[in-house]
Amino acid sequence: MTRRITAMIVLLTLPIPGCFSLGDDCDECDCGGGGSTTVQTGTGTVAVGQPCSETDECVPGSICFNEYCVGQGTLRVSLGFNVDSDYDLHVLTPDGSEIFFGNRLAGGGELDVDQCISSCGTTAHAENVVFDGTAARGTYEVWVDNFDARSGGPFTIEVAGGVTRSFSGSLPAAYGESEHYTFTY
Repeated sequence: MTRRITAMIVLLTLPIPGCFSLGDDCDECDCGGGGSTTVQTGTGTVAVGQPCSETDECVPGSICFNEYCVGQGTLRVSLGFNVDSDYDLHVLTPDGSEIFFGNRLAGGGELDVDQCISSCGTTAHAENVVFDGTAARGTYEVWVDNFDARSGGPFTIEVAGGVTRSFSGSLPAAYGESEHYTFTY
């Protein structure tokens, strides 16, 4: 009995591998899984970038985000919006590379979903940057650009994988970008 209790105490005090939080409250990491949480991805046939209602419909390696299948890697940055405007997701990686519609592959990440380039209505829309196992450790910066200014409205950014964060904001019906948000992976 004593050995079991001692072992449990040791397990509770071990550091969580892969959890690189800079704060005491683990805002910067997914401390529940220590950056190595396995996320269930799709088992279906719906391709990345196509509409979905649940993750099971999406192809393996992807999930359903804001009603669209998007790639799910070691790190994922997703933009959700319901505005008839070309909102563009931008991700600046720790090595200074910027991923966006004009540079789809950089710093170990790929923009795999880029929607609402032309008039698309006010239904759900998504953009997604997915990182495979080569996602660099460090500080990332993300923001949204209203590229064509057809209209304005709210958006959300979800960061998932080795880090769990969420940001939200709104853009006016004018050219310009949102506040820049940062997270550490």
